[in-house]
Amino acid sequence: MAATEQQVLSRDRGSQDLWVWIMVLLANRRCCVYCNEAQSETLEHEAPLAGDHGRDIWWNLVPACDQCNWWKARRNAAEWQRDMKLQYAHPELPFARNLLPLRTVEGIKDRVAQVQREIQDPARRHWFHHHYGHERTPRRRSEKHVEVERCAEELERYRYPPWTSEEIRPSKNYCMRALCCGYQRKEAVPEYVTLAKAEREDLKRMAYERGLYLGDLIGTLVRPEIEKWRKDRPPVQDTEPDS
Repeated sequence: MAATEQQVLSRDRGSQDLWVWIMVLLANRRCCVYCNEAQSETLEHEAPLAGDHGRDIWWNLVPACDQCNWWKARRNAAEWQRDMKLQYAHPELPFARNLLPLRTVEGIKDRVAQVQREIQDPARRHWFHHHYGHERTPRRRSEKHVEVERCAEELERYRYPPWTSEEIRPSKNYCMRALCCGYQRKEAVPEYVTLAKAEREDLKRMAYERGLYLGDLIGTLVRPEIEKWRKDRPPVQDTEPDS
């Protein structure tokens, strides 16, 4: 029995985990890959589920605004780009009812390829999975967007993407990037630092601005004082008698 259209559209469709939502929507500077202007709002299937190659899986997802998602409909990115270019070339024929600016249309293919490379970067993907893969996935899209915003604010505090920092040691289950998870170092020793709440918040901002894990910043600040203390100490006398 041939599958109905609705069955085809529903094939492999599921609820993506929160970390996938965050990973995809924050790609392309958090902009829609198609219009490259509006903020991304939804996970868009580059190869539509109605087609032969469409799958509801992270590597087939790109960030899109709702309007472009609706306008693209059941075409892949190349087909939608083709139809819009034909509409500009032959305005008297009905190739595409809704059009993006021609200059924007010309860049769709390259932008999609670039965003797909960004999303498929293993270091980036593992970072989002390690940091957000354990969190519950909200049911409402608006609640997912709250988590996306929270992650975006966290990443803005780093001078560079944390997944590009040194990896302390390989691990499949935990983030080992020095910038965000420096406490995973073997030589790391947890210590309590007595600070007022405002001082602690300023220390955290200072660490973010310098692109350092908080513990590494504290070590950087304390280390010169230790060296100074060592130099200022009187030499240790050998108290054992000569034989």
